Amino acid sequence: MRILLVSHPPLTAELGAAQIALNLAAALRERGHDATAWSPEPLPADTRWWNLWRRQRRAIAEHAARHGPFDAIDTPAISAGRALGRSGPLVVRSIQPELLYLFQDVAGDLRRHLSPRAFAHALLAAPRAAAILGGWRRARLILCMGSLELAWMRRRFPGWAGKLGVYDCSPTAAEQTALVAVRRRRTEELPRSAVRFLWLGRWAAHKGIDRLLAFLARRLPAAPGDTVTLAGCGAAAAPAIENGMPREWLDAGRVRLLPAFGRGELPSLLAAHDAGLFTSHVEGWGLSLNEMLESGLPVFATEAGAAADLRPFFPHRLLPFPPPDALPASLPLEDLEANGYHRRFTWPAIARAYEQQVLASCV
Repeated sequence: MRILLVSHPPLTAELGAAQIALNLAAALRERGHDATAWSPEPLPADTRWWNLWRRQRRAIAEHAARHGPFDAIDTPAISAGRALGRSGPLVVRSIQPELLYLFQDVAGDLRRHLSPRAFAHALLAAPRAAAILGGWRRARLILCMGSLELAWMRRRFPGWAGKLGVYDCSPTAAEQTALVAVRRRRTEELPRSAVRFLWLGRWAAHKGIDRLLAFLARRLPAAPGDTVTLAGCGAAAAPAIENGMPREWLDAGRVRLLPAFGRGELPSLLAAHDAGLFTSHVEGWGLSLNEMLESGLPVFATEAGAAADLRPFFPHRLLPFPPPDALPASLPLEDLEANGYHRRFTWPAIARAYEQQVLASCV
């Protein structure tokens, strides 16, 4: 098959959507397909938040028309326009629950600002929502990211049940090898005091930053030895932390901000902590869940993203958020070879399942 896999963000492994497109394209090439990951970036310099999605849609359609036809064009739903459909069958593969993210962003803006920009954002959400629904309607196959999103789509859009599918996500093989090495050094015993918590993610409302801040406000005064690292949070986290927490927590390193880190730094970052936090209200997959759990960290997680898909493989170390006042003295480390985790959550396995669904729907 000749497959075009579209990533809205630039093609760099530091960005989640791009990383997935790159990994899936590489795994499909290993299976003999002509699979190319492509991004419309860079867009014209005058692109702004209000015209971004239209610029992306136009650039993707023009690229597909120049380089097509394709046996399948894999794109986010908002970019699955009529023009793009003329270059090949459309596979709308979710990398985030687009409507839920849109609604949450608009509601968050209106709660926080009540400004002309917030109202403009709300008004412009309507055509974006219509474009997403139109993309789902035109698609031959709608691939949901994990079972929670699949269940939501089945409830909300039962008429499209016949073209709904699902796919998983995973770190790369090299990353998994590094995470196995971290896991082997991990013991079943947990610290009874001075717990080093780790939170991974960008500073966005859907990531549950309100839950995170509320937890830290309760936990840090009650557990004077505990610390937390907020990694990958960007520059936006610092004002929220500085305005909402005692300055001494930052000065003493009890709250550590790591705005960005390279993929190669992840294993040492995971090894330096005792427990993970996953606080999302709404999530696409949340690759940080795989990464923390594969490294042997117990993770206190909300029921979002990949939590339902990963729980059967991590019955001891995937735990509900928030953490209890006293962590258990020990938690068994699951055997990921014996329980089948590494047979399912690898890119060759994900590509094989993807291929089967695309062949059944588009070829």
